[in-house]
Formats: sequence, structure tokens, C-alpha cells
Amino acid sequence: MAAAHLARRDPAPGEAGPACPDALWCAQDRVVEEFAMNQPIPPYLFAFAAGDIGFRDVGPRTRVYAEGGTAMLDAAAREFAGTEEMIRVGEALFGPYEWERFDLLVLPPSFPYGGMENPRMVFLTPTVIKGDASGAQVVAHELAHSWTGNLITNKTNEDFWLNEGFTTYAERRIVEMVQGEERAALNTGIGWRGLNEEMERFKDNMEFTKLKPKLAGIDPDDVYSQVPYEKGFQFLWRIERQIGRPAFDEFLKKYISTFKFQSIDTETFLEFLKANVPGIENQIDLKLWVEGTGIPPDAMEPVSTIYTKIVSLAKDFNAGRMPREDEVADWHGQEWELYLENVPKAVEASQVAALDARYRLAESRDWEVKVAFLQLAISSGCKEYFGEVEKTLKQVGRMKYLRPLYTALVQGTGRDEEKMLAKRIFAEAHDGYHPIAQGVVESILSKHS
Repeated sequence: MAAAHLARRDPAPGEAGPACPDALWCAQDRVVEEFAMNQPIPPYLFAFAAGDIGFRDVGPRTRVYAEGGTAMLDAAAREFAGTEEMIRVGEALFGPYEWERFDLLVLPPSFPYGGMENPRMVFLTPTVIKGDASGAQVVAHELAHSWTGNLITNKTNEDFWLNEGFTTYAERRIVEMVQGEERAALNTGIGWRGLNEEMERFKDNMEFTKLKPKLAGIDPDDVYSQVPYEKGFQFLWRIERQIGRPAFDEFLKKYISTFKFQSIDTETFLEFLKANVPGIENQIDLKLWVEGTGIPPDAMEPVSTIYTKIVSLAKDFNAGRMPREDEVADWHGQEWELYLENVPKAVEASQVAALDARYRLAESRDWEVKVAFLQLAISSGCKEYFGEVEKTLKQVGRMKYLRPLYTALVQGTGRDEEKMLAKRIFAEAHDGYHPIAQGVVESILSKHS
């Protein structure tokens, strides 16, 4: 339960009222669990889970919960062992942690999101358990929500960037402190690539590339994208560069302390920004950033040695040059993900197969790497990997993976075989997906039917 546990006791007659008769409520072996949530939260953050759930303590404020026995718990505990350090870093950057506990629940593979920031009990997909602690970056994002999203919440879906843009910025600050500047730059680089891909996705309806789009009559799930995350991050990063990090850090702390436990809109934030950073509207085109479409010209691609090297190697692949083993010896999942995201999609199938023969990317334990590679395999017409695509789509229900793989199968002309494959896979995997994920895939298949 995303609340504090108070007591476990026997049921008492009459307390369930008309909802449940006493004969059932007070039946043998029935117990009552009592919880309390003293902090005000919006209803979308209320959550509870039930099952054969075990736990491991990984810090003074954190337990990892999971089904699946000791193997899953041990793997999760190793992956998230650094959580307490991240909490302390978050407190140093953004102020006191207001929620007492920061527990983590690993859900079944059908969970459609990477994580959900329920206060006190974050829900996580098992795909973030990668074996090298890099999955802790998702935990860093959900932790950052403890200040930006849970303490200060967007008033409407049109203000969603106030949750996710701020949280993406906060996540990268935490990652930078805990894992180093290069790791944060890789995170930013992957986000930059994702933001540019969203511009292509929405090229026929640029309204959804605005920080504050008009969503009247629109189901937000239908236009869910990286725009509020990454364009929101870029906006805040632009303000930081303008006024300097120390001044921006003080601004953030004041912003959080001023509006905590409230829901606000974009206009409230902008007024607070202008009141506390006098003249900022003359230095940054705030209207362009919030109401304009596309990526503003003063957005910035990250600058780092490893980022530049990886992007350069990805471009070389189009000319037939595969990275040497000594060049990738120190790479982890994020490096490979960034590389694959930047490899041109119009490459020969033989090149893709040769890359996998050397580095076994289709078999990666890191789902980000596996899915990025399978996208490349589909787009290059490398049909020998369709079996792995099918296995992947039937194994997990995280929408971050379903969207690109189903889309890669069905978009474009002359893909009748791939479209039939996508429809068959979905028919067989449908019942294992969350209803939200089912709707997303149905929309993709309908659009490209």
C-alpha cells in the first residue's frame, strides 16, 4: 500500500457497514490491515498491491518487494542497493524527503510502465533489473517525483510537463551526483534522440510537440510521448544555463517549498519564475518554449567525450564500419542503447546480422538494448530476427517496448507479411497485456491497417 501501515487486527462487527455483511467480514481467518496517509495526494497516486510478496531491506528507508521467490528479490536488492544514497542526494538538491519511506515493488512483466511514483511505494517493471545497477536510473526518476510530481502536481494533463520535465531534470541531477557526469550526459543524449524522434512522429500534428498542448477531446494516452519529459527538461536546462546552476538550485528549492502539496498550472510556474528571476522573459523566449511547436533553437544537444564518440561510431556504421571490441570494451547498456538509437535505420540486413554475430545484442539482458536492436533488425528487413521479436512482444507488456516494435512492424508500404505477423502476435499476446497497453497497440494496428 502506498501509505503507512498502522496495525494488523481482528475485524469488528458492524465496521464494514453495508459494504460487507458481518458474517463475511468477521469470518474465520479474516484480518484487517490498517493504513494511514497523512500527506495529501492526488487520487492518481493512490495504489495498493496484493499477492505472494516477499521483501528485502536495502536501506534504512527502503525495502524491495516482489513476487517470484528469492532469486527475484536478490536480483532486485542488488540492482537497487544504492537507493539510500540517491535519497540523500535528492534531499541535498531539493529539500527534505517528505514521505518517510521509499519502498519499491517489482511488478509482473505485464506492467505497462517503467515505473509509477506512488508515494512511499514505487511500482517498477522487472525489465529495469539488468544486473549492473543501471536500472537504478529508473528508480532515480521515480524518486525525483517525490519532489516534482508528488509534492507539486500538474493541475491538468496539458500541464503534464510540470511533472515529467521537472522530474527528468531532477533525475539527471541525481544521476550526475551518484554515477557521474558522463553517465548523466548519456542519459541526456538518449533523451535528445528520443525528443527528435517525437518531432518526426508528430510532423503531421505539431500541436503535440508543444510543452502545453491543447488536449480538449484527446485521450492523453493516445498522444503520450517524450515531449513533456525531454522538452520540459530542455526548458529547465536552458534556464539553468542562463542564470547559473547555483542560482537555479536556490530557485528550485524555493519553488518546491512554496508549492508543495499543491496542484499548479504552467501559468503559475511562469509567474513564479518571472517574479523570482527578474528579467528572465527578456533573456529566454518563454512563450516560444511553452506555446511553440518543435524544438526551440536554444535547446542543446549534450556535450561529453563518450557521447560524441558513440554518436560518431554510429554514423560510421552506415559506411560499413563496425565498432571494434576495444572501442566498446567498457560499454554498458546505456552506451549500446545510444549507439543503436543513432545508427541510421536504412542499413543492410547483412550489416545488422554481422553486428549481432559479434556482440549478441538480440540476446542482451538489457531490454533497452534488445528492443533498440530489434527495431533496427525490423527496419532493415532482417527477418531472421522476427522470432526474437515475437518472443519479446509476448514476454513483456511495457509500452516503451510495445510501441516501437509494433510500429516498426506495420509502418510503411510493402510490409504485408510484417503486418500479418504483428496482428497474429497481438492476438496471441493480448490477454497478457494491461488494458492501457492493449489500447495503444490496437491504435497502432488500426492506424497502419
